[in-house]
Amino acid sequence: MTQEDPNNSMQTHPPEEALSGALSIRPSLADPTAAAELFGCAASDFLHAVYGQHAGMESEGESDERIAAIVFGLAALFEDQSGIVELPAGFSTAKAGARLRQQLSRRLNAMSAEDRKLFDDDAQIVTLAVNVFFEELLMMADAWFQTTDRESDEAAFHDFLSQETLHAWMLGWAEKILGIKAR
Repeated sequence: MTQEDPNNSMQTHPPEEALSGALSIRPSLADPTAAAELFGCAASDFLHAVYGQHAGMESEGESDERIAAIVFGLAALFEDQSGIVELPAGFSTAKAGARLRQQLSRRLNAMSAEDRKLFDDDAQIVTLAVNVFFEELLMMADAWFQTTDRESDEAAFHDFLSQETLHAWMLGWAEKILGIKAR
């Protein structure tokens, strides 16, 4: 039931009715800046999980599960049929993996034959790229916390993650994985 106030053009709706007409729009990664924003959200969750474990706020097992969920969750965004985001026209994880394979060749060559076999399928290379993103993020965060002599609290996480150079770095990873430049 909709109630109308003749003096107000706004209408009020009961919560059930308001939700029934809600639109669900998937973020488009046709512009890598959207992917970079998603990288930023995942980076925040990842650092909270890693530093939360170091501070004893989570057990190692809980933290490891959470970290794996974050890493594989971000990688899942790039799966061809994920349904989570709208991928750029012509994007496929296999094509992206083939393109990224050369860029990640040193990393692949440093792996044991058994581990390298996990990445025989080009589509799996995107997951490796996302993993490398998080490894580099952690190295930068560790260095930042060490040089700034800051505690890993909310204010410090915000300061670290809001750096323009970090945003540019995340955009670079998004462009690298998607194979397109930001507009």
